[in-house]
Amino acid sequence: MKAEKLNPSVTMGTILAGAIALSFQYYITINVVVFLGFMLALLFFSDAKKKSILALLLPAIFAALGLFFMGLYYARGSSVTAEEMENVSNLPYAVRAAASANFRTALQLATRLLAFAGMGIFFGLTTDGERLVFSLMHQCHLSPKFAYGTLAAVNLIPNMVKEYSQVRTAFEMRGLHVGPLSTKVMFTMLVNSIRWSESVAMAMESKGFCSDEPRTYHYTMRVKWYDILFAVVVLGGIIIGTIVLTNIPGSF
Repeated sequence: MKAEKLNPSVTMGTILAGAIALSFQYYITINVVVFLGFMLALLFFSDAKKKSILALLLPAIFAALGLFFMGLYYARGSSVTAEEMENVSNLPYAVRAAASANFRTALQLATRLLAFAGMGIFFGLTTDGERLVFSLMHQCHLSPKFAYGTLAAVNLIPNMVKEYSQVRTAFEMRGLHVGPLSTKVMFTMLVNSIRWSESVAMAMESKGFCSDEPRTYHYTMRVKWYDILFAVVVLGGIIIGTIVLTNIPGSF
């Protein structure tokens, strides 16, 4: 079974609840297991390309490294400098204890960030925008007015990109050199976008669209057994892991 078949609303709710649960625990092991679990799920149970995973993962790794060194060297109340860390054996015991506490805190912060990133990357690469909107309508009772409006805006984005390129080309053909953030190009593109939005609104009205009346759907999103299994495995794993590690002295 592919991760793309999961109900987007269940996936989103599970990830949000999992992120909240992770923020209340301080175990590095759980953070690492969550991160590796979602990365393995992306590699073996989804159609996500490895290049896409790596492109999103690299910024998260750099951010985690930055958070780690910040927590290691600039923890509150720390008197340990980078030069002193090079020769830890000569430091007093109290200073070494503080450095050890800083090291664990830094690992907690860095691995938690990686866990959050892993869950976010999993959701972003396995969730289709249209399926998410349909799921929000059917499972979360989002108003069709907002749902179809969001879909219309998302579907207009490729046209806006194409229009931006055409407007820049038109200016250059007239000998006017414009920058990538030129207000002239942006203004022309936004004017055309407003026209497109009016056309979409008129088309929806002409087709009898009304969010207040009962309507049928070509495809209805439903919650399947594997959606419940996904939520139970993720949330249950985090909760059980936290309880088990809490009862084991010296857990890391």
